[in-house]
Amino acid sequence: DYGLVEKAKLITQGFVEEIKRLNFSSDDKILKYIPNKCTLTVYDVDYISLYSQGKRFILFDLDNTLAPYDEVIMSTKVKDFLDSLKQIGFKVAIVSNNNSKRISKYLNGYDIPFVSRALKPYLRGYKIMEKILGYPKKEEVITVGDQLLTDVCGSKTFGYDVILVKSIKRKNELWYTKINRKRSKSILKKIKKIDEQMYNEIKLVDEE
Repeated sequence: DYGLVEKAKLITQGFVEEIKRLNFSSDDKILKYIPNKCTLTVYDVDYISLYSQGKRFILFDLDNTLAPYDEVIMSTKVKDFLDSLKQIGFKVAIVSNNNSKRISKYLNGYDIPFVSRALKPYLRGYKIMEKILGYPKKEEVITVGDQLLTDVCGSKTFGYDVILVKSIKRKNELWYTKINRKRSKSILKKIKKIDEQMYNEIKLVDEE
């Protein structure tokens, strides 16, 4: 539908313009771009430890977090991974800025809730998923994503802990994601001034 496509483009353009206008000047504002932890991949997280700390819900970003953009259907590796989290006792879900067609095709019938066009770092997607999950306590939820300006900022603003992982493959990223990557470099410089240890951890997963 041409109208829907044009509407989506306008939403995306507005989102990018808002990212450009964000004020990064104060230390308080920078804190929302600092993840709680950094790991190279989703598989390197200590989920047993997270569960023992009281986490019960994991919200994953999709593209370049669980899978590269060009992985159309969920791999057996990812399916087994998500199944293992369910066996621990977690409820898992996806909150993505991509569209529902992309996510539905990727899941290929795998039964987990998702929110599409979340417009992270806006809170829309988090509010929708919070309702779907039955309004869990904020401290019970952790998110996992690969972008400072969307996944980390959105999660921290909403009150969720967040783990930053290295992007799986940046070559096929969408144009607005590439803009976000450039903006994140200025964020990193400011993070270095207030938390050099976390800056070094972020650099390990944020490098090309």
